[in-house]
Amino acid sequence: MRKDISRNILVIIIALMYAPVMVSAQENIDSAVYKIVKVKPSKLDQSIRMADDPHIVFYDPKVKNNKILLWLTGTGGTTKHVPESFINTVLESGYRVIALSFISEPGISQVCIGDTLNSNTDCAAEFRRMRIYGTPAFSLIPDKPQDAIVSRLIKLLQDLSKSDFQGGWSAYLKNDNPDWSKIAIAGQSQGGGMAEFIAQNNSVDRVISFSGGWDYSNSKKKKIAGWYFNKSNTPVEKWYATYHIDEVAAKSLREICTALKIPKDHIFALDKKIDFSSENPNKGNKRNPYHTQGIKNKVYKPVWQTMLGSGKIN
Repeated sequence: MRKDISRNILVIIIALMYAPVMVSAQENIDSAVYKIVKVKPSKLDQSIRMADDPHIVFYDPKVKNNKILLWLTGTGGTTKHVPESFINTVLESGYRVIALSFISEPGISQVCIGDTLNSNTDCAAEFRRMRIYGTPAFSLIPDKPQDAIVSRLIKLLQDLSKSDFQGGWSAYLKNDNPDWSKIAIAGQSQGGGMAEFIAQNNSVDRVISFSGGWDYSNSKKKKIAGWYFNKSNTPVEKWYATYHIDEVAAKSLREICTALKIPKDHIFALDKKIDFSSENPNKGNKRNPYHTQGIKNKVYKPVWQTMLGSGKIN
């Protein structure tokens, strides 16, 4: 009994450490300039029962021939709260944005730990593959094939192609699959790890990881997961990552960037200290306050702009 209670407490603590960015409407996205479309996943697939907050699409109808930036949240996050300052910067850079609604909990940090991880060193990769692609089955999470990130994205693009014809959304599909060459992916924490995993397996336009989840292959030695060393289908020059030097997993995140072969000038080790006064909106999570700074703090807008580049398709 005591062992079970201790494990539950550990899971709660780790979940708090991975807590996603919860951004209130501090900086609204201008609906007079940008078209905003909301579509519930269950409208696109009636078999969907979980994570049914709407997908949210932002784009400027006047801008043509531009890329999609696919945004993936962290553990426990939903599209009820999106990083609006970052999304405004993405839109200013010429992209259109899809904030995808998907199952974000439990997270890997709550499942692939302890004896579960020690008995299956590939736990994190199997978890991510199921949550992203919907196969093969991974019994430790409730996700079904229709819940997968890629499946949800495909159905959204197919629906937009018909319901929002002026958006030209069919251009982002190729043989009923995402045309990854026109899609950049960015994510925070668990979502950053999902972005990295997709970029390894598909050649995307660009990948941006904000403190992307630190997956391990051993719970005691904190050895990073083997999948980080796999060959990437996305060229290394299209990889970007940030982490804060004072966040809990900074050491692991540095190791992960090296394993992924991200160019050194594409890695941003953030170092600005937080003002923990009660008035400061960027004070963050008490257990791991620096974990969300890269995506939350507007002082890093120049870093965002560098990582994003231009949203125009060449």
